[in-house]
Amino acid sequence: MALQQQNYEILGAVKIKDGLFVGDELASQDLEFVVANKVTHIINCCGRQVPNHWEPIGVVYLTYYWVDTDSQTILDHRDVVSNELFQFIEEALENSESILVHSVRGQSRSCCVLAAYMMRKYSWGLRKTMEFLSARRPDVTLKPAFLQQLSAYERRLMANSKDKFSTD
Repeated sequence: MALQQQNYEILGAVKIKDGLFVGDELASQDLEFVVANKVTHIINCCGRQVPNHWEPIGVVYLTYYWVDTDSQTILDHRDVVSNELFQFIEEALENSESILVHSVRGQSRSCCVLAAYMMRKYSWGLRKTMEFLSARRPDVTLKPAFLQQLSAYERRLMANSKDKFSTD
């Protein structure tokens, strides 16, 4: 008898905190989820693969055409993208609206985006952020290049921050 390998995979969306969800392609197309959770904003990290389904009903999209490869830059050195993401998420949350950050499987690009947001928002170090994300979404699998970009982002945040960064 062959042993079946257990693949732990979460389908759909996972709540990261009130109003903030990370999800996969299924979550991005699930109208019931979008309506039930009052999702008015979506960050689509995989615009090449997944279209913006709910634009016709007024959902606001921030779309990136990233590919899930080590050569993909998500967090540029001038922090153009991270600032854009931060403003987009903050604006939705300040208006008590919910936001979904998704990629195809919701494990790499979308988690990189969320990690960058949380590091800036809460002055958390990369390790603490990844532990928090992994507790919410155990199947997080960031590409090594995305982890390197987050590590460089952490250094930039620490260099420019008045706050003490919490690493544990």
